[in-house]
Amino acid sequence: MGSGKTTVGTLLARQLAWRFVDLDERIEEAAGLTIPDMFERLGEPAFRQIEADQLRAALGRAAELKESTVLALGGGTYAQPGCPEFLRAAGVPVLWLDSPIEILLSRCMTMTGRPLFRDESSFRALHAQRLPSYQLADHRVDSSGDPAQVVAEILRRGIVASGGNESYLVVEKPLS
Repeated sequence: MGSGKTTVGTLLARQLAWRFVDLDERIEEAAGLTIPDMFERLGEPAFRQIEADQLRAALGRAAELKESTVLALGGGTYAQPGCPEFLRAAGVPVLWLDSPIEILLSRCMTMTGRPLFRDESSFRALHAQRLPSYQLADHRVDSSGDPAQVVAEILRRGIVASGGNESYLVVEKPLS
């Protein structure tokens, strides 16, 4: 939340001529509910199960269609037990869009519809809890600047290569 995963992911996919998939959108489509409604009606454990199912389905579709994909994860996805190992075993490179917590916090203060964002204190606690998981990502890029510059940095560093038919890049956002 606030790291720019949708904006950066969309721009990156466009630059690479890859497909962009937002896992949060897939989850909402599959459940027929918004994420805040899922948390309220079904609870976080049910949400996390749908999230895991949709992650597997998105990767399965990309592999089946041999479709290079930029997949934006929700903030808690990569922090779930087994997710980093699952993505690593699948050969999926993970890019952590990182920003200083003060920037993330300032961006998120104006956002709505985030069930785990309550206030600054809980935001900082959740960030600290998830940080060790984010640090397992294959690549880290500072996403505090202009999204076009973030994409340019990703491409400059050669984190992704265009042209493969089984290329997936997961863009991890810090919080949701």
